Amino acid sequence: MTIGPGGRYTAGTMRADAGTGRPDRRPGFPPLVRLEEVTKSFPGVVANDRVTFEVRPGEVHALLGENGAGKTTLVNVLYGLYRPDSGFVLVNGRRVTIRSPREAIALGIGMVHQHFKLVLPHTVAENAALGLKGTPFWAPARGVGRRLLELSERYGLPVDPDRRVWELSAGEQQRVEILKALLRGAEVLILDEPTSVLTPQETGELFKVLSRMREEGHGVIFISHKLTEVLEVADRITVMRRGRVVGTVAAAGAEQEQVRGGPARVPQGIVPGDRPGLVGQAIEAQAHVHGRHRQPDPHRGGVVQGVQRGQADHGWSCTASGF
Repeated sequence: MTIGPGGRYTAGTMRADAGTGRPDRRPGFPPLVRLEEVTKSFPGVVANDRVTFEVRPGEVHALLGENGAGKTTLVNVLYGLYRPDSGFVLVNGRRVTIRSPREAIALGIGMVHQHFKLVLPHTVAENAALGLKGTPFWAPARGVGRRLLELSERYGLPVDPDRRVWELSAGEQQRVEILKALLRGAEVLILDEPTSVLTPQETGELFKVLSRMREEGHGVIFISHKLTEVLEVADRITVMRRGRVVGTVAAAGAEQEQVRGGPARVPQGIVPGDRPGLVGQAIEAQAHVHGRHRQPDPHRGGVVQGVQRGQADHGWSCTASGF
């Protein structure tokens, strides 16, 4: 990764760490983006309460929390859809004011919303060309199609630039959204619940794409409620609860604790045990939101981690918890 004009990072391959095989996020590089003490309120509710969150070069940083925890509000501030009431944003160590998605894109920040923002009757190339700087007025999709194919091959995101979007599956439409962001030079990519519309095979393919982006020094914000997926793909996990950050842990450390400590079954009818880890706290909050403790379900959810303490709680229905 190198520093380009205006202090922005440009894509390149980062040096891999010998111990993990993942890119070395060296301390000499400032975070790609950092939200510092951000507060955002709406009538009757504080959605974000002095939240600090950052994404480093070559990192997938997962954001977890129950419904209403403030995750989407936080990334909407970063993407310029909301203005914070207080706090500020740093991009490559420089304090900036982001007033709109157009300004966020200019700063190298892209977002793939949970509900895609595509024009269904248009082709893939026509969608990618909309609002793209330097695109000719006549036949704008022609040159864009070639660039899409180049990015498609580079990141393993196969698309047909000439197909109409309404003909595509949800997974294919998501690829178009990711390619749109990369086409606009995104160094930070926000993914809001990206696997909610994907099949297991498509989820695996997405994780390969994120691995490639990590290798090239991109930063990814991965919003999800599926804990096993987060532990598989993320480098760090930040948990939010009621608009505040509960804490941040290294996903790799949590995986090692699981292997060393082994599974511990959750007693029926209660949330993960005494002083649960960060993810356990978020699960407990979700149970109280619904007015009851959730029952373990041996048929759903697989394993849920108490990340901070390395707990592995079999049979917890995490996919139904609504993070």
